[in-house]
Amino acid sequence: MIILALESSTTSAKTLLFDSESGSIAVRSRRFEVPGPDTSVRDPDAIYTQLMALGREAAAGVAVDLIVLSGTWHGLTLVDDDLRVVTPVREWPDTSAQDLSARERADAEFTWWFYERTGCMVNAIYPAFKLAWLQEQGLSLGGRLALDQASLNFARMTGDPSTNVSLASGSGLLGADSLEWDGEVMDRLGISDVRLPALREASHTAPLSSDAAVLLGLTAGIPVLTPGPDGGLSQVGDRATEPGDMTFSMGTSGALRFATRHPSFSPAMSTWSYRSPLGALSGAATSGCGNCVDWARERLFGLTTDYSEIEPLLSAEKSELPVFLPFLFGERSPGWQDQRRGGFLDLKPSHTRADMYQGVLEGIVFSLYHCFKELTALNGMPRRIVLSGGVLSSPFWTQLVADVFGAEMEISALQHSSVVGAVRMGLLASGLPSEHPAFDDAPAGRVKPREDRKAHYDGEFARYLDHYSQTRPGSGVAR
Repeated sequence: MIILALESSTTSAKTLLFDSESGSIAVRSRRFEVPGPDTSVRDPDAIYTQLMALGREAAAGVAVDLIVLSGTWHGLTLVDDDLRVVTPVREWPDTSAQDLSARERADAEFTWWFYERTGCMVNAIYPAFKLAWLQEQGLSLGGRLALDQASLNFARMTGDPSTNVSLASGSGLLGADSLEWDGEVMDRLGISDVRLPALREASHTAPLSSDAAVLLGLTAGIPVLTPGPDGGLSQVGDRATEPGDMTFSMGTSGALRFATRHPSFSPAMSTWSYRSPLGALSGAATSGCGNCVDWARERLFGLTTDYSEIEPLLSAEKSELPVFLPFLFGERSPGWQDQRRGGFLDLKPSHTRADMYQGVLEGIVFSLYHCFKELTALNGMPRRIVLSGGVLSSPFWTQLVADVFGAEMEISALQHSSVVGAVRMGLLASGLPSEHPAFDDAPAGRVKPREDRKAHYDGEFARYLDHYSQTRPGSGVAR
């Protein structure tokens, strides 16, 4: 069986072509071309066209048997009955609804009610609040269909405007227990006029339309699997779907996902409860990770400086570095303050640009460790942690993560775990085992914490927490 995986991620189009008989794997990736300074709000038609173009290149001359899709949680676009786009797609980094969300969070009773019903926090990243904000701006929702980019891709490719529970669980519109669209939430937010896609099983397929077949250079009628979210599919890709398994991805954003038997809710509302295609997830995610590193490299060293040139300037022996709060793009977990801002504190004249850059790396890790402590307080310690993402390209940063967390971690053997997860879901939907030597024979590496560094980083984390608490929105402290 030959499976073509297509992914529209936060920043790039990605394809993986897999032959289950030979085990051959071919991956392509291309950064999306998005005009303008705000790449979180973009033309969904342009994203679809660029994804199809890359898919055509990947599948050239190949008889594809199945197409599988991956995308991101929390995106929103509105379309008419004929799937004609009404609004740009607003991806998770878009915080246009932050003022509206702040007003709603002021109602503590509503905030807990919403969290317990949906597993999502009152925050601007969620489509529920993006919809309310769009309506507040004067846009009529009546009769229009709300989709994310991946679900729009599926609808364009098949004519079937559907999604599945895993993608829907990150919308703030799905009941965490009922796994159905929650009409009471929509009524409370005043957005009940909008239409939502049909909810399908993760194994549901629809035939490739003739128009999409032309774009891909393939034959119409090939089954297309409903899309999954890249976060949930990464869990599947790394075979971390048993309760107690945790994946820890550090890419554009950072996320820790803990597989659980049932939805799990934090008394402090510091974590989220979504679904992978194969079960419940208790998780925490940060908006600032690789995007903050990119920002620091550009501002401190310039775009022409390669990361490998900065690595030798970093040292675990440094102390009293500036504290960096990685909230350039607002805060998700654990505080969910989308109005929070980032920056340096305890900055001294003696600090070099390398010190500041290392402070950025440490601040990102401390933020994620803060999330980890909230998750483990709720769910207990994970039986295994699988680390993946751009962090692995930096030996210093990878070791820093293990040292701060004080935990041994597996290094994901998969460079593209989300699209591998989509392929695994395709194999399952076809009645085949999801395991395959092409994905599973490579031995996983490990990174172990250095015990002699734990006390130092515990002290630095305490310093980070002190600045975190003093700079919360509304505290009266400059931020």
